[in-house]
Amino acid sequence: MIVGKVLLLFIGAGLLEIFVFIEVGAAIGAWSTIALILLTAIAGISLVRIQGLQTLMAAQTKINRGETPAREMVSGMMLALSGVLLLLPGFVTDFAGILLLLPPVRHALAERFLSRTHVRGDKGHTFSAEYYYHAETRVNDGEQDRKGVTFEGEAERKDDK
Repeated sequence: MIVGKVLLLFIGAGLLEIFVFIEVGAAIGAWSTIALILLTAIAGISLVRIQGLQTLMAAQTKINRGETPAREMVSGMMLALSGVLLLLPGFVTDFAGILLLLPPVRHALAERFLSRTHVRGDKGHTFSAEYYYHAETRVNDGEQDRKGVTFEGEAERKDDK
């Protein structure tokens, strides 16, 4: 059932792109249409790169505070999709890609997605340890035998509560 909907979406989007290409090409000319497509791709990818770095820095800040960067991860996936849409030739895909570049739209979609999913935010356990390597090495017929490898050490469990 869902495969049919996705197939219908792709066919419809392709037909809509062809229609818009024909209309824009008739209005401004073929070379101007091609130049406009290239310009939107270059400008869009530049914006995706800038916003992607901002999203990455926000995610790093959350990680440093011990929080789960769920919104930033979803936002990053949407930015990647935006980049793909902007690289695809077409005005409809460019419009969709530009919509995903708008932070309010992206945050609203991320919140909607996250409200339907369960994000596990355990801080987990931190183990700090030192280990010492001891090995009994025996020489048998000129070759070393490394039996009896032992790791000794102390471990401390630190729970963040």
